[in-house]
Amino acid sequence: MAIRPTTLRQLYIAELPRLYAFVYDMCGAREEAFRFLTHVSKKANNHADEFLEAPVPADAILGFVARSLEKELGRRAEQTFQILDNVLRSDITRPIDIHAPGIDGDPSRIHVLLWELKRTCLTAVMGCLPPSVRLSFLLTDILGYGPADAADLLEIKESAYRVRLTRARKRIEDYLTPRCFHVDQQNPCNCEGRLGIALDAKFVTAPPHDLDTPKAAHDSDPPRRDMASLYRGMPRVALSEAQSAELVALITG
Repeated sequence: MAIRPTTLRQLYIAELPRLYAFVYDMCGAREEAFRFLTHVSKKANNHADEFLEAPVPADAILGFVARSLEKELGRRAEQTFQILDNVLRSDITRPIDIHAPGIDGDPSRIHVLLWELKRTCLTAVMGCLPPSVRLSFLLTDILGYGPADAADLLEIKESAYRVRLTRARKRIEDYLTPRCFHVDQQNPCNCEGRLGIALDAKFVTAPPHDLDTPKAAHDSDPPRRDMASLYRGMPRVALSEAQSAELVALITG
């Protein structure tokens, strides 16, 4: 049985890895996720009693972050599926050039960059959904909250939440099913063939660390036609120790 936190700092330390991964999936960029958590962490100090007295403190702080994200990101998606296609799929696939900027002749960088491209691309697909719709997919299909519980986190009606979830699932499935190698190996878009294009477009860059890069190859898993399974199979991004310490230092309670 998990020990119930008695201070906001205890709760925050325990939940920070999940909160950061969640915010990254919503924002699509490590720097933006860190910036948002810096902002929202300061605000969390004013809600310490609310979180700690909730039936499930971890859910209470996640709901707070989710509602804050929805308010900050607004109603419109940051990009469209057409923009994403124009960035990654306007050119034909091409072999990886080991001397390309970002790889710079170092073969070991290819493994990390392929994982980063897979993560960035799948997250960018979610970024084509309106934030409220994106939230539903994250809360239910990645974090595992049922529609009723997720609706409570967002403080909306369950019926409205279910509409959002249905839209999210359909739009992600419709986009990825005919394109992504990780859904069907007969599909035309694979990470190796797109890495050079993504590097040229600065769609992907080397991550600041490899703490969230698996040892296995980026394509070691079998194809996943179920979108929830595909996204749950992705390694969640992680903060560095220095970043974690910086965020925890903002918590006063």
